[in-house]
Amino acid sequence: MQNQALKGAALVIVAMTLYIQNDVATKLLTERFDTLQVMMVRGVIGAASLLFLLRLSGTTYSWRHALMPAVIIRSACDGLASLAFVFALAEMPLATLTAIMMLAPVLSAAIGALIFGERLTRRLTISVVLGFIGVMIFARPISTGVNLPLFLACSATLLLSARDLFTRQTSADISSGLVALLTTLSVPVLVAPIIATRGYLPMHPQDFMLLAYAGVFAAAGTWIFVQATRIATLAEIAPFRYSALPLSLVAGFIVWGDLPDVAMLVGSLLITVAGILALASRSAPSHQG
Repeated sequence: MQNQALKGAALVIVAMTLYIQNDVATKLLTERFDTLQVMMVRGVIGAASLLFLLRLSGTTYSWRHALMPAVIIRSACDGLASLAFVFALAEMPLATLTAIMMLAPVLSAAIGALIFGERLTRRLTISVVLGFIGVMIFARPISTGVNLPLFLACSATLLLSARDLFTRQTSADISSGLVALLTTLSVPVLVAPIIATRGYLPMHPQDFMLLAYAGVFAAAGTWIFVQATRIATLAEIAPFRYSALPLSLVAGFIVWGDLPDVAMLVGSLLITVAGILALASRSAPSHQG
């Protein structure tokens, strides 16, 4: 179990790194193009890359799995969360939005323990709580007030928590790659009718290259994250999803020159401690906690 937990943690960190790369490219594109158009084209490119990888790896799958309730609901939650996230991203700094979204692992770990009976040790509980406090200090949602971007960010957080729970409910017979493919396709399916009525703005080759960068990284991150949730419990991987915060801070500084303030640094420190504590809990004897 410890090896599975460590492998799940490593996969989550890789997935978060890929997600941040995707977020940076997407934010750059939404500064110049319609958000829904960016999401649709990115989704199509991501789905095409996943389909290619499925064929290349020889993964066997059946499209009838796409009609399973847990898969449909998971894909819908992820697609709606992606839309809410990107609309909020257009109005908020990447690091702040990422911090708010980090409440999703807290909810997923707590609900996972209640619904699935997953073991939530004392150390894991403390690490999740520390991560939650760090997120609240970092994002300061109370001081910023309730507005549309904050509402969208919170909605995306709830949807991602629901997505995680339904990921655990999907049959083991369904490959992680197929789940990722169906999830990636959900956004184009949702927004294509809107784009058809609003019109499509021509894009330059370099824009498509950036979209390809975002689409491939988002798709790969989804595949890897799905695999992580299947080999480790939600509580075990939750603290390691906080690795997205320091990554977003670095990305925000490099691309937009955003400098973290004292609250962001304190919040990041608590989140880092949460991750270290969670890692230590996996190597501790099983009677602890």
